[in-house]
Amino acid sequence: MFKKYIGGKYFYKELFIVIIPIIIQFFIQNFINFLDNIMVGQLGEGEIAGVAVANQYYKLFYPAIVSICTGAAIFTAQFNGKKKYQELQKMFGIKLIFPTLITLIFFFVGLLYPEQIVGYFVDKDTEAFIYGMKYLKIAIWSFLPLSISSAFAFTFRPIRLTHIPMVASIVGIVINLILNLFLIYGLWFFPTLGVEGAAIGTVVARILELLVYIVVFLVNDYPFKTKFLNYFKLDLKLIGKTFVKVLPLFTNEVLYTLALMLIFRTYSRLGESEINVVNIADIISQVVFILASGLGTATSIFVGTKLGNNEIEEAEKNANYLLGYSVFMGIIITLLLSILAFIVPLFYNIHPETRQLTTYAILIHGMFAPIIMLTRIPFFVLRSGGRVVEVLFLDSIFMWVVKVPVSLICGYVLKFPIIPLFLAVESTRVLNAFISMALYKRKKWLVNLTT
Repeated sequence: MFKKYIGGKYFYKELFIVIIPIIIQFFIQNFINFLDNIMVGQLGEGEIAGVAVANQYYKLFYPAIVSICTGAAIFTAQFNGKKKYQELQKMFGIKLIFPTLITLIFFFVGLLYPEQIVGYFVDKDTEAFIYGMKYLKIAIWSFLPLSISSAFAFTFRPIRLTHIPMVASIVGIVINLILNLFLIYGLWFFPTLGVEGAAIGTVVARILELLVYIVVFLVNDYPFKTKFLNYFKLDLKLIGKTFVKVLPLFTNEVLYTLALMLIFRTYSRLGESEINVVNIADIISQVVFILASGLGTATSIFVGTKLGNNEIEEAEKNANYLLGYSVFMGIIITLLLSILAFIVPLFYNIHPETRQLTTYAILIHGMFAPIIMLTRIPFFVLRSGGRVVEVLFLDSIFMWVVKVPVSLICGYVLKFPIIPLFLAVESTRVLNAFISMALYKRKKWLVNLTT
């Protein structure tokens, strides 16, 4: 039974070739974000809470554009497996055009209604509101370059060029770190800008990251490269075929993120300290969860490409091997978070009570890490096989039917304090894991979408 979920040396060699650049990219990205968070954290609890609240709008925006890129990437992996390069070019055009349109909507809404966005989470007479407004008004200018960069990233990765997004992210993030050092604290001759300095650093970093993609794209030949205007010659038949898969994913991501925002609002109404507990715990957990960051790309390659080649049996074997890998990684994550929970909160300028509660929240993340990892593979496998309705059920529908009601009942009716509330919400992952595995074992995802 265990051999079914453990691959051979060749499988893991190929797996690590794919995921190590992604892990490095996400490690650097999350580690720098972690340092960025600590830099802001030295300013005070109001500043930490303000940035966390403002970033809720980003957390709604980014999954919306990623869902389109991810849906198109399903076809990118399978078209690449079939060597249908003209279709690859059309898919890149879809990833450029439609996420940009969504981005412009988010940009203008955020530009016109920042008070309503930040005020949804915190009262207007709080420090969190003041700092959140300052951060959002600047950071929103990073949305468009990030959207275009995502089109490149979600095209390079499914065709096994994972090192390019890694390099682009390294450049952007290192610039972000350097600018944060100068602009947050006013080092050298730079002014002391606090949270506004952090926002400026983010905008400049996103622009430079996009420039890396553009330069690399212009000086090299790739299967999806063609004349610029060709990307805007829309193939309505292919768009229709793509959006049959994209729309459920887009709907899923938007509904899922709205649910997360509502749950975050339940936490935020408890106070600024509670916002910081959840925010810091999430940031620290993400530093370690980079071990899982390559799973989506690995699945699109090891499962999606095999399905595109009509190698159904090989696709199933690879999916099982990835499932075994995910459980092992979940155990590693639990051990790492159990250590970090007692160390990292010490670096923040927060009250001792907040620091202790943050430790508890990180330990809760660690406790559920194996379950989170276990559900990732069925999620990505179902998506690679085009089972987008089942993905919708596992993600957004589950959130609204189970997780949101639990948070509202425990938060507003039972009035749980932050740690029992956080534990109650996170424990719903157990039920989600049972449903995920049931859908995975039905094997209806073993489908070639290119025929």
